[in-house]
Amino acid sequence: MQARTKRILALSTVGLLVVLVAVAGVVYALVRNLPPRLPEITAFAHDRTERVVPLGYCNLYLEDCAGGGITELDVPPGYPLQLSMPPEIVNAPWRLFAIYEDPSGNAIIMEQTHRAGETHAVTVPSSEELQLAGVEIQLPSAVVDEEGLPHARAVWSIKTA
Repeated sequence: MQARTKRILALSTVGLLVVLVAVAGVVYALVRNLPPRLPEITAFAHDRTERVVPLGYCNLYLEDCAGGGITELDVPPGYPLQLSMPPEIVNAPWRLFAIYEDPSGNAIIMEQTHRAGETHAVTVPSSEELQLAGVEIQLPSAVVDEEGLPHARAVWSIKTA
């Protein structure tokens, strides 16, 4: 290889490295100031999918809280609601409350508890007799009430009716 070709190749390599370092610096500057992304549940019902952000999300000691709102997803009577959990829920103990409404309008709450690592997805049934009105998923905190029960540090809420 000629000296001139070697010099052009070396200068091209250095130029490419400078551009790569500059791009990496710009990407880092843009990403470092973004707020942390809150864990989302994927909810599916009746051919529709929704990403569910937490209504409230705090650290283990109920500090540094953030959150969004209640997600709405239509679940017709007799159709199930399917939920896919993110690692932040799967890797911790968690509770699911399913709120149903009977034909006379009375609310019926059913609770499921799950151990860490036990469940990655849940199907919440619905029927003509018990219409699914909503679902709430909770992660416990290290803070307990006077009865020794933990306060929820994170809550995802889905209105289905």
